[in-house]
Amino acid sequence: MNISTHLIKLSDMNNQQEGIVSELVTNNGSILRKLMSMGILPGTRIKLIQKFPSYVFQVGYTQVAVDREIASVISVNVL
Repeated sequence: MNISTHLIKLSDMNNQQEGIVSELVTNNGSILRKLMSMGILPGTRIKLIQKFPSYVFQVGYTQVAVDREIASVISVNVL
């Protein structure tokens, strides 16, 4: 079975869209450590819940709210 995917930033996803985290694209160690401490790692399934006023997404049973800067660091293979 071939599953078609395409890579976009979390900040460009639509509400309720799901995917798999592909990579975290940043040179900012603080942002990278923050995301990793929340369990946002490549291979993790992620679902965007809302985009405004902040980006809220779900990873496992946890919902996280971040700003656009952090949301744009997360590259996702959309399912």
